[in-house]
Amino acid sequence: MATQDETKAEGVTTFHSRAVSYRYLLSVKRDKLMIWLEDRSSKRQWQTAYMPKDDYVTTANAFVDATSADYAS
Repeated sequence: MATQDETKAEGVTTFHSRAVSYRYLLSVKRDKLMIWLEDRSSKRQWQTAYMPKDDYVTTANAFVDATSADYAS
């Protein structure tokens, strides 16, 4: 369960280059984003640490005044 200073989004996604579906969880704590993926068939998992916005936002992909929670939604 997400606390007041934590935002979570989860679901299922696929990527065009592979015919594999993944479960995902995006979690934001203290304005840092964590990404977790799990291959739904093999159950292999991948996860980042909680990253500051500078680690995943550049001038090429930035939204004006967006918070980490905005990127996770």
